[in-house]
Amino acid sequence: MADPNVMIDGAQPHRPKKPPFGPEKVIKKTTGLYKSKRFHIQLLLLLSVAIVSLVFGIRYVHNCPIQPKIPIFLIVQGTVLLLILIIHVVAFVYILYITIFKYYAIGIIAIFTAFLCLFLFIWFIVGNVWTFGTFNHVQFTNETITISYCHGTLYQASFWLIISQYLVGIYFCLSFVWIPQSAHSPTNGIIKVRKQIPKIKRMLKLNTDQPSSTVNTISMRF
Repeated sequence: MADPNVMIDGAQPHRPKKPPFGPEKVIKKTTGLYKSKRFHIQLLLLLSVAIVSLVFGIRYVHNCPIQPKIPIFLIVQGTVLLLILIIHVVAFVYILYITIFKYYAIGIIAIFTAFLCLFLFIWFIVGNVWTFGTFNHVQFTNETITISYCHGTLYQASFWLIISQYLVGIYFCLSFVWIPQSAHSPTNGIIKVRKQIPKIKRMLKLNTDQPSSTVNTISMRF
């Protein structure tokens, strides 16, 4: 009976395959994400939008009778963004400097973030309806006509914050295609694979052309 521990000459030792999404890989990817410049830029953008939303929403909370929910939209949006920011700052410190229960912490953070982002997306759509729904009827000069009045600073803040969030969303979508990735970025592997696609196409084309060229060579010999 052959000894399973004896290795045949030329044979490669059997190595168990690592799971594609095991705890170690998840921790490595998450750590790389938190170290990336993209993550730091996202935190700064979240902080700026949160502060602007809270400042204008709280200051002019009673100054938009045409649509009183516009300042509420800004206050809630700023609060949720600030909460997401705090969660990820705490997660950043925990994952980089604490060694225990990282995998479970990442799972909890992902669940909370997904829930808050879903709520924020729905709230953003509602804010679009409230803000743009009064665009053709709002006026900023006569406070006595409450049916159409809204404070100009408040309305413009809501309007341009929504536009800026659209632009930021487009930027981050395009950044996955055009902006070079750092070595620690979780999308770095995707970029590398995308760069290899032209080479793979050329190799496939050469392989498909090879049989016909071989047949032509044989026919010429005969």
